[in-house]
Amino acid sequence: MALHITHHERVPGHANRWHVHVQGRPEPIPVELPEEERRSLEMTDEDIHALLPSALQAHARENRDDTLEGDEYPDVSWDTPVRVMQTHFMA
Repeated sequence: MALHITHHERVPGHANRWHVHVQGRPEPIPVELPEEERRSLEMTDEDIHALLPSALQAHARENRDDTLEGDEYPDVSWDTPVRVMQTHFMA
């Protein structure tokens, strides 16, 4: 499955959280890189920001193979964001 990510942006005031905008989805997907996972990555903040779309793609492939396109992450919210891990940045 491939998410059609149009763009992503950092959430102001949250160093490890982004809004990822996906084509055909009215609201962005909240995505979080937990602080303990962030510390394990030997990357700059700019590198992590640049690689976030591919990390979310890796997460989607790993966790959502049975989901139809357009139905990705139906239950995410600010309180329950998609959590990407360091392994998603290495894929």
